[in-house]
Amino acid sequence: MTYRKITIVLIFAWITVCAGLTGCGKKTPAQLSRETRLEQSPQYQDGKFQNPIFAPVMASGSFWKYVKKRVMVPRVDPEPPEGVIPVTPIIKKEWAAPEKSRLSFAWLGHASVLIAMGGKTILVDPVLEERCSPFSWIGPKRFHPSPVAANGLPHIDVVLITHDHYDHLEESTMRYLADKAGLFAVPLGIGALLEEWQIPHEKIVELDWWEPHDAGPLRLTAVPGVHYAKRGLFDGDQRLWCAWTVHGESRRIFISGDSGYYDGFKTVGRRLGPFDLTFLKVGAYDDLWKQIHMLPEEAVQQHLDLQGNIMVPLHWVTFDLAMHPWYEPADRALESSNAKGVTLLTPPIGAVVDLDRLPKENRWWQQLK
Repeated sequence: MTYRKITIVLIFAWITVCAGLTGCGKKTPAQLSRETRLEQSPQYQDGKFQNPIFAPVMASGSFWKYVKKRVMVPRVDPEPPEGVIPVTPIIKKEWAAPEKSRLSFAWLGHASVLIAMGGKTILVDPVLEERCSPFSWIGPKRFHPSPVAANGLPHIDVVLITHDHYDHLEESTMRYLADKAGLFAVPLGIGALLEEWQIPHEKIVELDWWEPHDAGPLRLTAVPGVHYAKRGLFDGDQRLWCAWTVHGESRRIFISGDSGYYDGFKTVGRRLGPFDLTFLKVGAYDDLWKQIHMLPEEAVQQHLDLQGNIMVPLHWVTFDLAMHPWYEPADRALESSNAKGVTLLTPPIGAVVDLDRLPKENRWWQQLK
């Protein structure tokens, strides 16, 4: 093949890829509207979303410190013995037509939660497959089965997504819910991903920080967190991250997603609190990246800043995402909550908790060490 023909073929291939994969072709009104909203967001500067405070993912030199720690430091109890984590299967009919006055939930493991509130069913950051990874054959693997598969979920009125990481946003589950869930509420930029996964754009609501959206009797508000976004090699911080507040007629909840600690949670507490329940991340931490993943003691302080009543720890005992023992996040959160007078609710995975009929104290993980 001549040099000229090779050049033509390469140019044609580039145009095809550009138009088909990167959106260089004609853009839809929805795509143009989304780009405009991103560019007009106060959080979007220099082509990327920014944190409310300076918070690098890892401080200078920390990556190599972590590599050294990972190679040189022996692990202590990185995962529980196989089959010991108690899991209660979700029964679909128990979630049908929840009462408007009911506030109940079931922790599905890691950051996934099923919530009944204001007569609606909410699904938070659903990750139900065996691995939180772009690949089915490699990546962090579950310590326990999911209490429910996607096809076993009840009708979902609202899907809430906090950010785009694989342990919070799972393509297979989103595709399954595309024609089954009523609304997908996400931070700015994630709507494009959902549309690629065949979720109708009219079902997607993208919100900036402090922006509310009413879903029937519920008011959803995206609020700031200190984290980052990345799903591929070249899309760092092209999508926003957030925490969520949900206000019903008489109840309020806070859902943290991932974040480092900062004083801004006090503002959330003043403006949108107090909260009956706070669902807060306590695991997958390390001093090397605490600026974007808070420590358990900081999560307890976050709960106090938010003016929370009952705290539910999330983001532990499902995947091995840091160097700490599998049970340490809950132990540290419990010790700190006892010291500060915080009510810590730690139900087993899949167990249904009704806020009006709280179960007896259950520190189930302490018996499995």
